[in-house]
Amino acid sequence: MDHYLYEYRNRLPIASLPDGLEEYLQTIWDERPRSAWFFGTDGSQKTRQRYLNFQYEANGQGVVSARNYVGLIQYQGHRIHLLPKVFYQGHAQPPAGSLEAIHAHLYWWLSYSERLQFPRSLASFSQAPTDWLELLILLFAQYTHELLNRTQYQYYQEVEEELSTLRGRLNFPDYVRNRAVGRQQVLPCTFDSFQPDNRFNRILKDVAGRLRQFTRHALSQRLLEEIRFQLADVADQRACLADCDLVHLPPLFADFNVVLAYCRLFLANHSPLASTETNQSVFALLLPTEKIFEEFIQGFLKQHLTADFYIRPQASDLYLAQATPLGATTPQKYFQLRHDLLLLPKTTGTSVPKSIVVDTKYKTLPTTDGIITPGSIAQADMYQLVSYALRRGTPHTHLFYPDSLKQQATEYSANRLDYTVADQLSGTESVITISAHRLPIILAKAFANPAAASAEFNNALPAHETALIYRIQNILVS
Repeated sequence: MDHYLYEYRNRLPIASLPDGLEEYLQTIWDERPRSAWFFGTDGSQKTRQRYLNFQYEANGQGVVSARNYVGLIQYQGHRIHLLPKVFYQGHAQPPAGSLEAIHAHLYWWLSYSERLQFPRSLASFSQAPTDWLELLILLFAQYTHELLNRTQYQYYQEVEEELSTLRGRLNFPDYVRNRAVGRQQVLPCTFDSFQPDNRFNRILKDVAGRLRQFTRHALSQRLLEEIRFQLADVADQRACLADCDLVHLPPLFADFNVVLAYCRLFLANHSPLASTETNQSVFALLLPTEKIFEEFIQGFLKQHLTADFYIRPQASDLYLAQATPLGATTPQKYFQLRHDLLLLPKTTGTSVPKSIVVDTKYKTLPTTDGIITPGSIAQADMYQLVSYALRRGTPHTHLFYPDSLKQQATEYSANRLDYTVADQLSGTESVITISAHRLPIILAKAFANPAAASAEFNNALPAHETALIYRIQNILVS
C-alpha cells in the first residue's frame, strides 16, 4: 500500500499505518551515522526522531505528517513516499504523471551535488525512475560506471603467500614449522601487492551485485551488471557498514570517495542492504531536503558562474565575537560564521571588489498576487544576514528561496525584495542591503502532460537552465 506525504503539508490518520512504525523510525534516528551528509549534520545524542511527526489526541487517535526529509519508508507492506513541499498541489494523492515529474526534478537537483556527483547527461533525465530507491540506485550506478571506465582503484594490499624466493618479510614462525616437516625450501612471505583485489573493490562489487537484485530499472540493471564485470578479478565477499569505516582512500583516488559514500548509504542501518535476508521488506532511505536544495544551488553556481566569480561554499573563516574567559590572558573566538556561499567578483581593475554572501533557505515564501510581501522573511534570517554583512565587510547579501509549483517565480522583479539596513558603526552612515529572491527551480511544463512527464521535463530543461543562469547573474551583478 502506498502513502504520500508532502513536507509539513498533508496528514494521514495514524490508524491507516502499521503498528510499530514510530518505534521503527526512532530506532533509525538513534542509529543514524552522525557525520554522514546523507543523514544530516545533527550531532545530538538521544532525541525524538525527526522524519515524521506523530500527533495523538486524548482518545488515542491521531495523525502523522512529514517533516523536512524526502525519501521512502517501506514497513510491513506499506510504502510511505516523502515528497518535497514545493510540489504540493492541495491534495495528498499525486495527480497522474506528478511522481515522474517530481523525481525528474530531484534527479536534476541531485545532479549538481558535489557529494553525489555523477556524469550529467540531459538525455538521462527522461529515464528518471518514479521510485526514490530506484533513483538513488541509478545515480550510484551511473557515477560508478563512468568512473570505472576511466580508472580502477588499485592499491597496495598486504598479502601472505608461500614462495620459493624471499619477497617482503619472512614469516618466521611459519618458516620454522615448514622446516620441522621438511619444507625448508618454502618461504612464507608477507608483502604488499599492488592489485585490484582490495577491501574497497570487494565492498563495491558486493553492493553492485546486491543492488542488482533490488532494482527493476532497466538502465540501472545494465550498469550494475557492467560494474560487476569490470570487477571480475575481485573476490566475492559480503560487505557491511563497518567495512566502509576501514577504507582510507589516498588523494590519488579521491573521486572514489563518492562511491564509498553511496556504499555507506546503501549499507547503513535499516537501508535496503543492511538486512541479511534476501527479500528485505523493511527499509528507509531519507535525505534532508534543505541539504539537497543547498547543494543544488552551490553546484549550479560553481558550474555556471565561475567565469564571473571565485566561489567558496561553506566559508567559515570568521567568528562573530570574541571574549576573554575569567582567568585567561588572551581573547577567544566564539560563534563561528558559516556562509552557504561566499562569492568574490573577478575583475581586472585595480580596486579590490567587495565579496558577496549568499545564504540558501529551503522555505516557501508566501506571496500576494505573485509578489513577495515584506513580512514574509523570517526575522532570524534577517539577523543572520546582517551579522554576515558586518563581519565580512560586504554591503550586499542575498537570500535564495525556491519557488513552488503553485506559486512559480516566473517574473523577476515580483520575486525580489530588497531590504536596507542603516549602518552607523563606522562613523559615517552607510547602507547594507539584504535581498530576498524566489528562484525558478520548478519546471511547470513537466506537470502539464501526465503521459510524458519525464520527456517534457527533459525537453524544457535546457531553456530553463539558461533562464536560471541569467536570473542569478542579474541578481549578483546588480
